[in-house]
Amino acid sequence: MGATPTDELTGFLDLLKAEGRRGVLGLDCGQGADGLLFVRAGIHFTGVDASEENIHAARARGLSASVAAGRALPFADAAFPAVWAVDALAGLPPGEWDDVVRELRRVAEPDAPIAVVLPDPGHPELGHGFTVLRSPA
Repeated sequence: MGATPTDELTGFLDLLKAEGRRGVLGLDCGQGADGLLFVRAGIHFTGVDASEENIHAARARGLSASVAAGRALPFADAAFPAVWAVDALAGLPPGEWDDVVRELRRVAEPDAPIAVVLPDPGHPELGHGFTVLRSPA
């Protein structure tokens, strides 16, 4: 039996705490369910999502969130100590995955953990395993 999304998030939270990281960017944050778990764990959460409806719901939950797409994030270089983007690639055409990952690395601090699920190009909805990348040091 594989890891559940909750197991993945718990493992990532443990990693952030072990490394002393106090903030995370959540790409495709939806209505903020994961964001609330980060906040409850003492990690500052900034969410982005392409859906205005999702951002409205995330803000209603008290989260810092804004409308943005993964290929063009409205943040400075090295702005975040970590990135949580496990749902970000699954809905995109495979030709866009590299652009999104490059943008995530751009906004992540040097050597920051970036959590993604790398989709299977033939079946992106199935995922290809939870992976933690690192931004360039």
